[in-house]
Amino acid sequence: MPRRPTRTYAHLPLFLVTNVLSHEVRTHGGEVEWMEARRTQGHYYTVRVRTRPVNREFRRERAQRKTGTAGQKE
Repeated sequence: MPRRPTRTYAHLPLFLVTNVLSHEVRTHGGEVEWMEARRTQGHYYTVRVRTRPVNREFRRERAQRKTGTAGQKE
């Protein structure tokens, strides 16, 4: 499976770092492989987030959970 690109958020002020990280966790959940926050200048940070691809057998199940059709007969 192809690797997903790393999401990079550059020049974030300190007070936004936690918001970005929590948003990524809420959005991707268990797919998050790693997160990194590095201080650049002053109180500014660069945040990088890498998510792993979802196995093909779980993609359909995950899509159904997002649309709310899980558990319904087809």
